[in-house]
Amino acid sequence: MKKTLLAVAIPTLLLANSAMAAEIIKTEDGTVDFYGQLRTEVKKLDDKDVTLNAGSSRTGVDARYKLTDTTDVFGKVEFGLNYKADGSDYSMNNRLHYIGIDSEFGKISFGRQWTVSDDVYGADYSYFFGGTALRYSTLSGARHDSLIKYNFDGEDFWVAANYGLSEDDSNQELAELYVGTSVGSFNLHAGGGQNRDKSHKIGTETVTPEPTLPEFTQEKAITADIENIYFEGTVEYTVGAALIGFTYYNAELSDKNSNLSIDENGYSLAGTYSWADNATAYAGYEYTEQSADGVEDQDGTLIYVGSDYNVNSWFRVYAEYGYGDGTTLGYSNKGSDSFIGTTEVDSESSFALGARVYW
Repeated sequence: MKKTLLAVAIPTLLLANSAMAAEIIKTEDGTVDFYGQLRTEVKKLDDKDVTLNAGSSRTGVDARYKLTDTTDVFGKVEFGLNYKADGSDYSMNNRLHYIGIDSEFGKISFGRQWTVSDDVYGADYSYFFGGTALRYSTLSGARHDSLIKYNFDGEDFWVAANYGLSEDDSNQELAELYVGTSVGSFNLHAGGGQNRDKSHKIGTETVTPEPTLPEFTQEKAITADIENIYFEGTVEYTVGAALIGFTYYNAELSDKNSNLSIDENGYSLAGTYSWADNATAYAGYEYTEQSADGVEDQDGTLIYVGSDYNVNSWFRVYAEYGYGDGTTLGYSNKGSDSFIGTTEVDSESSFALGARVYW
């Protein structure tokens, strides 16, 4: 199933994520693996001091057991390391928690999971700065606490879909469907979804109880009922040691209590080149435009270039340069807990270095 583009672009990622997993239990009926990765990253954004933090380190337990000759039950729980921007506090958080059944009719899983749109992703091969033109995660942050996900791998095609339970509006509404195939040296996929947050935070206001008691003044969240409808198409072409990918995304963010809406078009062009058996260089260009009635149109451009170097199956280093100009609404970096809110930059350059240790 050729969904995760990063796995296609950087083959050693699969080795690094699996080769060093520690088997807790291994029997004829199933296995339980303990896995993880420690990350450290150094960043220098254009107008900020150099930062050193833990990136999105994580660890977890992955289990799979046979029910019958053709059916397995599986589950995963994964924890990540959160940190404040100033590095003053670190805390553990639950990243994933789900259980499922895998059979000849497909795989279905239930629980806290990444969305299908994030699994499928698009033409972004960066570690740090890319993803601005992939317009699916503006509301969801690419994850849902009560997600039902289905995957089917055929001989010549794959299908992936999910539905997020709203649970009396305590969660966001979410539904997605994507399909893909491979033809010769081409990988193609297309799909989209609908995501609605009836209590999306758009700002804060200062509230003072009556009678006026300044000492009890507090900030109150301003919320709105926001819906994001999106669809995309991606094509990749592999030739020798190189891969080229292009993704087009269209999304419409709308306020369900008014006629206000924002139409977005995102274009991602990126490529990779394996300059050694254990190293891959990559680069990308992303352009996003937003338009709304009564408001001047805005756009954002991002260019990145970088490379990784896999010292062995359990240790890698990587470096990346990014250039940004214009305005971009919120987006999520794939595979991390980092969600970037609405950002406006003026011809800014950023640099980052990273290292990972896997087990």
